[in-house]
Amino acid sequence: MCFFAEFSSYFHATTMPNRKGKDWAIADLLDLEYFLVQDAEVDEAILTHRDREIYRTGREDAAPSSRRDLLRHWLVRRREAVRTERAAPLPSEWVPSVLRTTTLLLFILGGLLGVGLAWGVLSYSGDRPINLFTALGLLVALPLFFSLLSAVLPVWRLAMRGNPSSLFGGWLAGELLTRFSRLACVLLGDRDNGRSRLALAQGWGILRGRSGLYSAILGWLAFGLMQIAALGFSLAVLLTVLLRGWIADLAFSWQTTTRLSVEQLHRFVEAMARPWAALAEPPLSHPTFEQVAGSRVYLKEGLQHLSSADLQSWWYFLLWAIVIYTVLPRLLLLGAALFGGRHARRRLSFYDVRCEALIRRMQQPQIQIGKDDRLSENEHAPELILPDEIRQDMTRLRALVPEELLAGAAAEHWQREIQREFNASVEAIAPVKLDEEEDAGLLRPLTGESDQAAVLLVLEGWQPCITATLEYLKALRRLLGKDRLLVVALVGREDSERWREPTSELEFAVWRSRLAALGDPWLRVHNWEGSAHE
Repeated sequence: MCFFAEFSSYFHATTMPNRKGKDWAIADLLDLEYFLVQDAEVDEAILTHRDREIYRTGREDAAPSSRRDLLRHWLVRRREAVRTERAAPLPSEWVPSVLRTTTLLLFILGGLLGVGLAWGVLSYSGDRPINLFTALGLLVALPLFFSLLSAVLPVWRLAMRGNPSSLFGGWLAGELLTRFSRLACVLLGDRDNGRSRLALAQGWGILRGRSGLYSAILGWLAFGLMQIAALGFSLAVLLTVLLRGWIADLAFSWQTTTRLSVEQLHRFVEAMARPWAALAEPPLSHPTFEQVAGSRVYLKEGLQHLSSADLQSWWYFLLWAIVIYTVLPRLLLLGAALFGGRHARRRLSFYDVRCEALIRRMQQPQIQIGKDDRLSENEHAPELILPDEIRQDMTRLRALVPEELLAGAAAEHWQREIQREFNASVEAIAPVKLDEEEDAGLLRPLTGESDQAAVLLVLEGWQPCITATLEYLKALRRLLGKDRLLVVALVGREDSERWREPTSELEFAVWRSRLAALGDPWLRVHNWEGSAHE
């Protein structure tokens, strides 16, 4: 009863959505990925407004939160919105049933295999007792070998790749869970035209596909499911031996063509019985020397001279051996799977691109640089929410413009265009080569500035965002510090009507996605609107 209570509590913690914030259940991860996939098809402006509102409302503590807590807060709010709209059920509503069904079926399947094997080994006729070595080999030694193999291979894989399960194990678990998800939705009543089945299948596929983030979690899940099936096998063998010996006396005998003496076998039996020797005395723990000798069979002499008590004395020893060498190792491995899965979930960093973009949308304020004189008296600029410790003048800019762009127009012209674009004063314009080492002399003075004016970097949006540009932005952030506003203005080509045309929506979306991977809450990406030629 204790085992099943612990087993039930484990799956409740593993599968049920967790709202305490200390751990992420698999159901939480599926919902998170489900929402992120949906958001990939939504306009970025809508996402920015919605996620910023989620960040500002409903938080119990206004103090800075960790990445995990922010994502937890966002996930809870998104779930509440879905339930309010009465939309299709979320994956988290089906995951507990799916995993419990999968676990139960694997446990039953392992049990059936164990019953079949034990029943076949323990079948004997009155003139031929059960071979002791066959029983120990198939019911004890073989399961013990696979238990040791299950313990050694995961340790090696953890040391090499951080994943306790092989690719086959992860694939098998994913296929089983995907198929059982579809079956559970059908049996439990999927009334939304298959959307729940699609969401679950999509969720499992994302978790399997994003191996860089969830490989350890799915590996421990696959490892745990394997141990469940093996534990069902071992428990079934134990119960079959117990019931067979209880209903009908089991007679064991041994014979060997090698020169194995009674003394050698007795010493071997005593060595095997040492783990439980303190719990029971012979013959309840293991046969005595006389019983070992009395159960030896010489086929030429027949069975008439043998004592039934000697033949039956091996039953207790076999039961103890199954408990200690097959059931107990599987329980330990299952405990390791539970601990490893919980540890893997707690170590989730959520530093992938999509989570970085989400955190950035939540934490980055909606900033209006300078004063917009075009607003009427009844209109107001977007509210600026900044931490109290940050004192930053948003009406002043220090601009960094690539040399090739400055070569096409005078610095005075760039200053005038930047002032028009952002309605802010430009204190200085510095030509840069977009190389950290070559620009070190120009960028170093920005480190010691106390006025904290915002820094503007102009880039050509029609060109691809390469890795060197990302590294340059990282170096620039290190010089500016973490709390200074950095604006990246993406300009397009010149045309006949505008001095610089805006970057196309597709190219701008690519740039914004690439820069979101930096996870910089004080980096703003601006699409240059440009003014008409005078």
